[in-house]
Amino acid sequence: MRWLSVAVLLSLAACNTTEKPAGFDPNYCPKVADWDPAWVELEDQVTALVNQRRSEGGLCGGESFEPSARLALRTELRCAARSQSRDMATRGFFDHVNPDGDDVSDRVERAGFQWIAVGENIAEGQPTPAEVMADWMASPGDCANILAPHCELLGVGYFASDRPFWTQVFGTEE
Repeated sequence: MRWLSVAVLLSLAACNTTEKPAGFDPNYCPKVADWDPAWVELEDQVTALVNQRRSEGGLCGGESFEPSARLALRTELRCAARSQSRDMATRGFFDHVNPDGDDVSDRVERAGFQWIAVGENIAEGQPTPAEVMADWMASPGDCANILAPHCELLGVGYFASDRPFWTQVFGTEE
């Protein structure tokens, strides 16, 4: 099993607008909208586990987090998470940046999400939601993304080919 203990949390100065981000691609999310129902169930289980952990607070490395609000599921973030999991599995890489140089901010903008903060956790090989959550909570950076009180929204993506790939995308919108 592999997991990446890199926290990716980016911020951008807020500018309130109802327009789609410059990188928005209307053809991006339809590619991952029709998803295996068993995979959707696994994604929903991870979302429930994230919200359970947030309600408890915790320690991530040396940083303490108080209990925080539940994260709401956001379709655009789920699209970005599914796209990343599918991309890692089909192109055979494991990284926050794909072979084309796209990172989480590129993926959420392509999905149409206007953000002021965004973060991503990725994992490979864990067969169950409980196991992937245990690995993420053992990583200080991934744990901090899960418990960060400023995050409001979440999308989870699961894709299995010869092994499972997991992605969480956290966001706060403009």
